[in-house]
Amino acid sequence: MNVIFISPNYPEDRWRYIHALRGLGVNVLGIGDAVEENFPHGLQGCLTDYYRVDDLHDYDAVYRAVSYLSYQYGRPDGIESLNDYWATLEASLRRDFNVVGFDVDYARRVFDKASVNDAVRAAGVKLMERDEEGNAVLPEGSRVIRCCGMVNRYGKVMGAAVYEFSDLPERIAQKKELLSFFSIAPEECGTESEGFMETALKVVDAVRVRGGFFNLTFAVGKEILLADASFLPPEEYFADVMACTGSSDVCHLWAADKVGMNMDYHILPETTVFATRRFDRSYRYSHDRIMSKLKSVIRRYGRCYTDFDMTGDYFYIFKADSAAKARELIQFIQVDYADVSPIAQFPALKAVDRRNLRQSAIREQSSYDARMLLNRKVEEKIHQSSAYEKAKKEAGTAQKAKKKK
Repeated sequence: MNVIFISPNYPEDRWRYIHALRGLGVNVLGIGDAVEENFPHGLQGCLTDYYRVDDLHDYDAVYRAVSYLSYQYGRPDGIESLNDYWATLEASLRRDFNVVGFDVDYARRVFDKASVNDAVRAAGVKLMERDEEGNAVLPEGSRVIRCCGMVNRYGKVMGAAVYEFSDLPERIAQKKELLSFFSIAPEECGTESEGFMETALKVVDAVRVRGGFFNLTFAVGKEILLADASFLPPEEYFADVMACTGSSDVCHLWAADKVGMNMDYHILPETTVFATRRFDRSYRYSHDRIMSKLKSVIRRYGRCYTDFDMTGDYFYIFKADSAAKARELIQFIQVDYADVSPIAQFPALKAVDRRNLRQSAIREQSSYDARMLLNRKVEEKIHQSSAYEKAKKEAGTAQKAKKKK
């Protein structure tokens, strides 16, 4: 089986889907405008072959690339990109090479925001209001909840998981942008008149998703309002949490559907939590303290793999007994140390090079250690200054006493 993948190097996490296809014995043939030497580390070695073109916007050049790969390896069974920017390109190639998959009309319907909003309204789902700049306005007291899942080629939902963002509106207002969320049961986030999953599935049915993903973000308060709808693979950190929450990785779930295998995504009852920290912030508890507290429930941790500003620099994925326990542990990880730091009392002291300290913290993967070192240096400076003033005062007193004699 041959699958042609358009622009396999971007976004960077797409190598995971290519790797899943290769694991099922599929020849994955890449076409892109990037140099192979610049591929992400995970992508190197995943492709059976790669054809580089000068510009992916040049349809004739891409058409010739598909023709060449078809001649070398046989007729393609699929053409993919998992990127809304190239959705129309891959749909056009499918049409011209008679390959099964969504067509141009589908690409325009599913990946155009205006078309999606029109379909959702027609299905009776309410949308969040927008301000003058186009940003969604969150109603007071609402929770931010996301539903992630996948639909097979026949339109059947193969699995879905629901996540609640932890005090996201408050953190944005306080400029403490750190991503944290945890899985919850769908029945915990409905209203008296609306069921959450029923509303989410209304959106999926209205857009008529086939053989793809859905990532729906809602504001849930007095009513359920759709804030954003995406029909691309979930962000890499969501995919990791979904893998820890359920019985199957979404990458392998997608790959299995492409080769005609039937797989289901079973949601397990545990609460799974994702929380991040930043290297340029101070925290009350060190990384070692966190690992000690979470040692029995930690699933994954390490450097964040995305440049998304709200994600942070370092992440933890772990299990919790309940939503209340999840919030408690997120607070434990992200509680700020700066308010109790001695440096706050002596802002004029600059005894230590802060830039070097930050680099040291990055190497140690904990800004807490850097802050503690800074505090220690400041305290030493204060003690040295006090000792100097005391010695100077004693010397002056001794000299005066000598003159009197």
